[in-house]
Amino acid sequence: MPLKLSFSILVISSIIFISCSSSSFVDLESLKGDLKIKDFPEQKDYPEADAVILSESHNVNLNINENWKLETTEKTSRVEKLFKNIDENASVEFYVPNWEKLLDIHARVIEPDGKIIVLKADDFHTISGNDEGYIFFSDDKKIKFTFPSIEKNSIIEYNYTLYKELPFVTDVWQIQSNLPEMQNNYTLTLPILLLTPEGGNWNWRYITENCNVEKPVFQKDNDDNKGIRTREVSYTWGQTNIPAFEPDPMMPPIENFLKYVRFAPSDWKKWDDISDWYYNQYFKPQFIITDDIKNKAAVLTKYSTNEIEKIRSIFNFVQGIRYVAIVLGRGGWAPDPPQKVLDNKYGDCKDKSILMLSMLKSLGIKAKPVLVLTADDGMVDPIFPCWHFNHMIVKATTNEGIDFWIDPTVDHFKLGEIPSADEGINALVLNDDGTSQIEVTPSSYAYQNVKDVNINVKFTDSTDALFDISIKYQGEYNGFYRSYFNEMTDKDMMKYCKTLVADDFLNAEVISYTLSNLDSVDANLVLDFKLKVPNSVEKQGDLVFFNPDPFKIINNWKWLAKDKRNYDMDFDFPYTIKKTINIELPSGAYSVRNLPKNSILSEGDLLYGKDYNLVDENHIVSKEQFSVRSKIIIVKDYDKVRSFFDKMKSKLSDKIILQEK
Repeated sequence: MPLKLSFSILVISSIIFISCSSSSFVDLESLKGDLKIKDFPEQKDYPEADAVILSESHNVNLNINENWKLETTEKTSRVEKLFKNIDENASVEFYVPNWEKLLDIHARVIEPDGKIIVLKADDFHTISGNDEGYIFFSDDKKIKFTFPSIEKNSIIEYNYTLYKELPFVTDVWQIQSNLPEMQNNYTLTLPILLLTPEGGNWNWRYITENCNVEKPVFQKDNDDNKGIRTREVSYTWGQTNIPAFEPDPMMPPIENFLKYVRFAPSDWKKWDDISDWYYNQYFKPQFIITDDIKNKAAVLTKYSTNEIEKIRSIFNFVQGIRYVAIVLGRGGWAPDPPQKVLDNKYGDCKDKSILMLSMLKSLGIKAKPVLVLTADDGMVDPIFPCWHFNHMIVKATTNEGIDFWIDPTVDHFKLGEIPSADEGINALVLNDDGTSQIEVTPSSYAYQNVKDVNINVKFTDSTDALFDISIKYQGEYNGFYRSYFNEMTDKDMMKYCKTLVADDFLNAEVISYTLSNLDSVDANLVLDFKLKVPNSVEKQGDLVFFNPDPFKIINNWKWLAKDKRNYDMDFDFPYTIKKTINIELPSGAYSVRNLPKNSILSEGDLLYGKDYNLVDENHIVSKEQFSVRSKIIIVKDYDKVRSFFDKMKSKLSDKIILQEK
């Protein structure tokens, strides 16, 4: 009978063992031999780099303990030589998720004169949780330490060993980084027993991304004196002369382009294998619909006349449940039971999703949990089943077949809208029987994500002007600004309104503001404010130059500074900005000497237009629109994009010229 190998791993002590033994570190002379060099490189060998990674290695050991269960450790070692910007490379941190344990860690500095400083136990700091501000309860950890007494041409070295409770579920061999690397090796060592029928015929499952990595070199221990549990085999990869990754501004997530190898358990051959494991072990046992859940759902939908209204009512309620990320033990994978979430009135994405799902299903509405990797963190490869998710959302379907993709963690989006991080991505939709399928989430369009600015300008005398400004936010803008404004005080809002015009009107005074529909997710948010601008005209002789538009359609041009780029351009989401400006000139003070020419520019998915209309001698109307109709614009069109924005920028600087009567 084949041996059953379980993912229930033998627990190893979490005490960190730190040794000062020189055997913990790489022999530098031997390293030179491995690299086939006489001396380590100098700055001239890597003129653009702050440092060079001389060697990085990942040694993974997959073992069978006395209870015939798998246990895995991975030792990561790294040796760097520093050239410049020393402070940026002086500190190191790495992440230890809650299903892994740090077993040991070592670090040292070799100064240019050969002096060696080995870090002590109290130089290493463990920080629980996540310092990004939204994790409240977590047993994830970050290990941080700083190298002392380093200077140019110092060599720094560190290594650490992790015990992994879930072998190869989230493992990645990261080949490329922001520094050039002379060599990067990965070795897996395991008992030969695992390759036999008795051991389950264990085999590799991996995929190489953005690189050409040949099959690993296989080596077998041929010592017949060893028993079947102690004889080992190994697989080794090696990469040399790996260039530093140089990102472009405004590009898609760098994970989409870095060189790496991703692993998965050998028995995860299709997506159903993953969904069955997750749904039946972690999700389904928690999915308990209590009478309290049923009653609450019935009360919330008492006046709903159709399924869409019911879905909206449940969504609006779950939006009000406070978001608190909880990653304690199994909580990193399993949601809390929906009744607990309802009682606590807080939860993370899994908790809010399971509560929403339980309420919808109690009403007979079809709904499924969906695992996603948000767009800002990379993408799920549909041809390689693996665990590559960081978020859960919900897919609800009416009896008429209308689908609603819903992110219960967002407070300020209405039904039918999801944040850009959830749009257009490969998602794993889980079925009630544990099967699943990859589906692509919907994407929004430029006409749905709109910032609509209306400005009425009146002169209070010949030089001072009063601006009455209204900004309506739709789609992604509506969700973002609703969240942004939600916690602001009146003082904060007055300051914000001033910042919108400060570049052009530094001496402007914000008189008042109002926010409409801040508490209604189903209506578009509107910001109105009044602005008094003294000396708003610039006189040169009898000519008067007037800028009626303090709002810049584009504030950041720096991403266009490079003559060439290597990667696509990422605009986060398609969008449109509209502006209408009504100008009432003081009667009898000025005549219009010149209005800028109307213009229309178009390039692929970019569109810009502006026109001026002299209604009468004292009334000018300007209309302007800019649209980005695709989230991604491919890199081969960069020259055309630069040309488009160059022409657009010149149009933005056009001014209305008046003449005193």
